[in-house]
Amino acid sequence: MYASHRGVDEVDQGQFNRIQETPFVTGCSMMIKKEVFDKIGLLDQRLFAYLEDVDFCVRAKQAGYKLLYVPQSVIWHTNAGSSGVGSDTHQYYMTRNRLLVGFRYAPLRTKFALLREATRTIIGGSSIRRKAVLDALIGRLGKQ
Repeated sequence: MYASHRGVDEVDQGQFNRIQETPFVTGCSMMIKKEVFDKIGLLDQRLFAYLEDVDFCVRAKQAGYKLLYVPQSVIWHTNAGSSGVGSDTHQYYMTRNRLLVGFRYAPLRTKFALLREATRTIIGGSSIRRKAVLDALIGRLGKQ
């Protein structure tokens, strides 16, 4: 239940120069036809921040749409710029939303793995990650 940005920590040696299908498009750089929103809805506001783009991409693929990486589209984006990488806010939403998205879409075996991980976090994780897990389990959604 992880999504990664294409090319992170890779040297660009031309391997990104062609349009190709991709399992995930980052929300900071999506171009979406209105018909897609009409069919599958908007980004899920219950997630508030982080992984709402993953949820959207899964729903789009389930509805039969293709997700494309287009190298001519260029954007400069600071990863976790609204919260700071590793901040409490970042940890909270990434932890909570990873569980929520995983419980929605993952195969049963992965759901059990997520439950084991959640249990370990409740027992020995940081207070912010414990709160995130508990909020995911009780369905406390949106901005927290």
